[in-house]
Amino acid sequence: MSMMMMTLVLLAFTFAILGFAAVLGYYLNKAFPGKSSVEVDTPEEALNRKI
Repeated sequence: MSMMMMTLVLLAFTFAILGFAAVLGYYLNKAFPGKSSVEVDTPEEALNRKI
């Protein structure tokens, strides 16, 4: 395998891993929005929150 081909394979794997991490991070941010540690949801707020 030539050096150029190995570089392209390495770049493809890196892009795939970073893309997967970005998609996973996006959906985790949607599911668990960051809030201040002082704020606490009441049970009603927790049930009405959109995910």
